[in-house]
Amino acid sequence: MRLHRLRMQAFGPFADEQVVDFDDLGTDGLFLLHGQTGAGKTTVLDAVAFALFGRVPGARDTNRRLHSDHAPAEQVPEVELEATIGGRRMRIVRSPEYQRPKKRGTGTTKVQAHGTLVWVDGSGPDLTRLPEIGEAVTRLLGMSADQFFQVVLLPQGEFARFLRATSDEREQLLERLFDTERFGDIEEWLRERARRSAAKLDEKAGTLDRIAGQITGVSGAETPAEPDLDWAQQCLEVARDQADAAQKAAAAATADLDRARTAHQDGMRTVDLRRRGVDAAARLTKLDAGKDELEKVTTALAAARRAATILPVADDHLRAQKAATAAHSACADALAALTALDDGAAVCGARSAGDEVSDAGDLDTALDTAVSRWTGESARWEPLAQRMSRRPGQIAEIERLDAAIGAAGRRLDELDAALADAPARRETAVAALTAALDARSEVTRLREQHERLTTIGKAVTSRDALVAEITAAETAVAEARDAHAAARDHRQDLRERRLTGMAAELAAELTDGQPCVVCGSVAHPAPASRTDDAVIAESAERAAGAAEDRAAEHRRRAESELAVLTERRTHVLAIAGEASRDEVVTEFTRVARELGEAERLVAQIAQRENAVAAVDTEVESWRTEHSRVAAERSGTMERHTALRTAVDELDAEVTEATGGSMDIAARRTELAELCTRAKALREARREASAWTRRRDEIAANLGDLCIAQGFPDVGAARAASAAPKQIVAWEDMLTRAAQMRAAARETLTDPAVVAAMDSEPVDVESLSSRLADAQTRHEQAARVHAIAGERLHGLEGVVAEFWAALDAIAPLRAKHAEVSGLAELFAGRGQNARKMSLHAYVLAARLEEVLVAASARLRQMSAGRYEFVHSDAVGPRGRRGGLGIEVRDEYTGAVRATTTLSGGETFYASLALALGLADVVSAESGGRVLDTIFIDEGFGTLDPEALDEVMGVLDELRSGGRVVGVVSHVDELRARIPSQLHVLRGESGSTIQVESAAAVG
Repeated sequence: MRLHRLRMQAFGPFADEQVVDFDDLGTDGLFLLHGQTGAGKTTVLDAVAFALFGRVPGARDTNRRLHSDHAPAEQVPEVELEATIGGRRMRIVRSPEYQRPKKRGTGTTKVQAHGTLVWVDGSGPDLTRLPEIGEAVTRLLGMSADQFFQVVLLPQGEFARFLRATSDEREQLLERLFDTERFGDIEEWLRERARRSAAKLDEKAGTLDRIAGQITGVSGAETPAEPDLDWAQQCLEVARDQADAAQKAAAAATADLDRARTAHQDGMRTVDLRRRGVDAAARLTKLDAGKDELEKVTTALAAARRAATILPVADDHLRAQKAATAAHSACADALAALTALDDGAAVCGARSAGDEVSDAGDLDTALDTAVSRWTGESARWEPLAQRMSRRPGQIAEIERLDAAIGAAGRRLDELDAALADAPARRETAVAALTAALDARSEVTRLREQHERLTTIGKAVTSRDALVAEITAAETAVAEARDAHAAARDHRQDLRERRLTGMAAELAAELTDGQPCVVCGSVAHPAPASRTDDAVIAESAERAAGAAEDRAAEHRRRAESELAVLTERRTHVLAIAGEASRDEVVTEFTRVARELGEAERLVAQIAQRENAVAAVDTEVESWRTEHSRVAAERSGTMERHTALRTAVDELDAEVTEATGGSMDIAARRTELAELCTRAKALREARREASAWTRRRDEIAANLGDLCIAQGFPDVGAARAASAAPKQIVAWEDMLTRAAQMRAAARETLTDPAVVAAMDSEPVDVESLSSRLADAQTRHEQAARVHAIAGERLHGLEGVVAEFWAALDAIAPLRAKHAEVSGLAELFAGRGQNARKMSLHAYVLAARLEEVLVAASARLRQMSAGRYEFVHSDAVGPRGRRGGLGIEVRDEYTGAVRATTTLSGGETFYASLALALGLADVVSAESGGRVLDTIFIDEGFGTLDPEALDEVMGVLDELRSGGRVVGVVSHVDELRARIPSQLHVLRGESGSTIQVESAAAVG
């Protein structure tokens, strides 16, 4: 990456436009950026960072107020950077979010951040969306914004802190620069596996206890402290014995029940046969008593059946009589209807209703002649009548066309007005769409900022809460240490007193001339004497030892809790810093509000795009409709003229044909009615003649049929008839009586019934009592057998589950021990002697690479005296290790802590560390060469010799065309570095003065 040109205006302390030509400034590869405190030296670096990534390094990005307070509020803040990245030259222009005065009214309105990326070499399409610009820069650089801020804008103050930081603090920076997320995922995967394994083991243990409880519940046995296979087998054998005994008792009860049921069935069968015999005899007696009534029913049924053949013919005669009467009436009505018309009366003459049927020949001929004449006259008027029938429709169409011509004219006026208003509507819709598209580019940045502020807010809450927790934990540690010391002293005192008492007891048993049981000597020059204290029992010493162990464990837990809280505080301080809750809440509220507004606008993009498209569609539709309506109006006017002419011509022709005195349509209607009534009269005359003949024929046949069936007349036949339901009832009565008589006789001749009638009466009550007793005993035995069988069946299943659970839990215990051990190991606990987690181990390897690269720089800057040494030792009080940094002093051969370095040594050690880190990160990003880097502050701590060494390293850095920018207040550097960028502070804003090497020469 090489910077060529930077331009900025209304940015930070710079109100007016400022331009920096890095190509001119970096002619000899090294330039100095200096100026008064607060003038804006760091802002120059911020401008480069903002142009590339849309944000500035460190905590300065939290505020987001980049608009210069020295510039007018309406002036647009802007940064333009021209650079070559990844072999492609580009020009990036960015404007941050800011507030400007409203164009109408008072107050301000927010202007969203925006930017463009132009490929100066023409190697691709220009970009206008902020996310696309950021993605292009990150892809070509091969590193993120955080990595760029560390390896291109070398922040010396931060690396001095990094040099002296703890392993946890170094881990936070290294995690930002090197991607170790996948190793953390492995740790979390193992932790989750261990949690699942523990849960599964607990579940299986619970299952084992549950099954043992089920065995106890089913068998009634007591559950031992440790249920095993023998206990389960014993419970199963007892249940089997009980089931066998219940089965034998149930079989005996079943045999007794079968015998009682057989005896009861035989007795009840005999009782039923005797009852059937008695019932059959009673039915025969009853049937004999009703014999006369049945004979009467038989006679009535025969007469009704004969009458049934006559009644249909009689009904036909009545219907024919009624039809003939109705036909004669219709004939009279038809004659009256025809003679009501003048022409009809002329044809019918003086005929009356009485002679309309008998006088058939001449009237029918006259009617046929009249119909023919009337039909011919109607046919002559038909062509003109048809044209006249269309005249009302033509008049209505003329009126409709008049209305359509007027409506088309009004619609054309409306379309002309809408087309005139369309450009303004489209401009409004396009403006709304542009605002929504601009908001879309801001959503990603605002979401990132929202997530970051959420994390900071949680950290601030944790930081404030941890103060009281750490104070309480420190107090608890102090108390636990005092209690442990007291318990240890008490145990030691008891041990000494016990040993002294034991020696006195042995000495009291010594006898002159007898060997000592301890040393074997027969001489006892100085036997121990008993003190006033009683001998301390061994149990008292063991109790004191247990108390000391408990106190030590309590102390360890208290110290562990304090260490955890301290580690949490370090973590949250790294995130929250010194930010106050109010500041974070205020900034979070602002970002949340802006994010909500931006997301609302983004959600409306499709709607607003549709609105623009709708306007365009409407305009096109209106234009199409305008052409269509104009064409239709022209065609309508032509049809209107043609119809008006045709109607006028028809009126003239009708007047000429009729002389204006006859209504053709009315005459044709009258002729049609005459024909219809004449035809109706002819049909009525034919119908009346036919029904008269039919009536006379049926009357002759009906008399013959009555005589044949034995009835003097139709009245007698109707008197003998019966309703169909009555006939069916008589037939059913006779059929049932015959069937009952046959069934009774069959029953009385049945040998079984005869035998039962001859036998002795049965004692039903005794048989029923015996059967009930047997049934009760059988049910009790069956219930006992079923319960025993169910208990055995259930117990067999539960015992099988118990055996399976015992077999399944053993491998789970072994697997859980393996998985939990691995999880603890990868998390830096358990058997992990270095107390390093997996991702910390990977970071340690990266740090080792950084220290190798940094040592080459450090040896040169320190004239060969110092080099970095990586330490993976465990920290104090068991803290995690692996990220330690020490220095080897070649003068003494000793490895020293970095805190022992002087101020100047710390500076060039930090510089070497920063350069080494830049080398490693650059290599990780694909080996891209960083042709422009900046080094910020720290040179004032160097003596002349050290400054010479550092300048030598800077000379090496600019080899191969690299440009190095040094940010410093040191006066000596102004003499050593001729190319300078001088930032001047002023009341109206800062300015930049460039002094290049060429100009100085």
